[in-house]
Amino acid sequence: MDKPKKKVHPFFGVLAALYGIYLLYGIGNSMMDRYTVGQLTEQMKTACVGRFLIDLPATMDVSYGQVFIDGLWISGQEETKEAFDARVSTRQAEIEAERNELGQKNLEKLDQYDDHGFVGKILVFGRSITKGQENGKPVEWRNVKLEAYVHSKGTSFNFKADGYDPELVGDLRKLIDKLRLVPAKEVPAAAGFCFGPGMFVDPLPAELTEGVTIFAGFQNHPDLALALTTRAGTVPDKEDRLQRDSAVDAEMPLWQKPLMDKLRKGKRTINGIEGGEVAERWTELNFVHTFGFNWEVTGTEDNVYVPFMHLEMSTGHPVNAGARPVTSFLGEDALLQLWDKISSSIRVRPTGPATAKREVPAGPKPGDTASAGDVCPLTGWWQCQDGGNGARVAGGQRQFLTKGQRMPQALLSRPQSLWNKLRGVQASYRLDHPTSWTLVDRRSRVRMLPAVPPADTGPANTA
Repeated sequence: MDKPKKKVHPFFGVLAALYGIYLLYGIGNSMMDRYTVGQLTEQMKTACVGRFLIDLPATMDVSYGQVFIDGLWISGQEETKEAFDARVSTRQAEIEAERNELGQKNLEKLDQYDDHGFVGKILVFGRSITKGQENGKPVEWRNVKLEAYVHSKGTSFNFKADGYDPELVGDLRKLIDKLRLVPAKEVPAAAGFCFGPGMFVDPLPAELTEGVTIFAGFQNHPDLALALTTRAGTVPDKEDRLQRDSAVDAEMPLWQKPLMDKLRKGKRTINGIEGGEVAERWTELNFVHTFGFNWEVTGTEDNVYVPFMHLEMSTGHPVNAGARPVTSFLGEDALLQLWDKISSSIRVRPTGPATAKREVPAGPKPGDTASAGDVCPLTGWWQCQDGGNGARVAGGQRQFLTKGQRMPQALLSRPQSLWNKLRGVQASYRLDHPTSWTLVDRRSRVRMLPAVPPADTGPANTA
């Protein structure tokens, strides 16, 4: 006799159906998101950020923050020659109408500038004296303010500095002499530091700092924002991104920990540039998921090709400041796909042969190579071409080598196995062929970070 069949409660059937619908909805959304990312990244555009390049979706709006070099803050803007002349004349009148802190004539020096296709003015004003003590003796520090405005072919550049040494004001003209226009959508071939509408061509004095930030986002999707910052010549932080992240996590209140999921955390090398990557998902108090992606290079103090570098992409930004976080237009998988596409494109900007007008220092120049066993032809930072596929170069892929020493054969180390980690040993080896080294930076002197940036003198240039 057949056994009676057990009846399944209708509730469980409805629950199973709803769960199936949920899975199908999630799979469908993920597929649509990935398709959307594919469409967004089908056409890319290249932006020049300092000495590096990054590829961004063609539909992204791009703008540059103020640039700093040698204690000067620099911004660019598009305007007619007539508007430029009127703006500079107004600013000159404002300066002349004031007295400096000493009660004396404010404007000390006005120079006309006309070179390399640029015309404009350089103004020295605002002298001040700060009194203090050194080694128990009274001293006075004298400072002035600098401003310069130059224009060429519909683009203007503004230079500003407070607290500048009066003995060094001539450095500003020398820096402007290095300024060149960069046509829209063009990646310059000359070596130097670029920032959207302009660049400073090499060689630049070794002691100069240099830094710039680029901002990017989708006009139709303001919830997502991206920024890349490079800053060379500064003292590296004692802790790298991964160490700081661990410290923040350790101090996080217990009630916050369930709201955060770590999607990624670890070292990540992008086109030979070693950094640390952290990606997180947060559940906000209004139950919206927001995401943060960060990749950071601690940098070095004296190598412009290994600067402090920070790439950040975040979601959840509301249209109105102060409003609650909003849901991103892309899901988690798609955001990771977009992040990987953009971040993996960061690279050192290749440079072509020098033009006739460019100052080329004698001897080897960045891009020249030497092999292991050769005599080092120039003191500077050299990059090893060995490594990759998980192999690391002992001493770092970029090393400071001194003229006259023998170029070393790179000692490579494989990723540690679990057994080797437990034993505390590291397997190493050398390749049969001589290591090839590429000169990436002739300079090795310390660079200083400028003071806090002044208020912007005009709208940021956008691309």
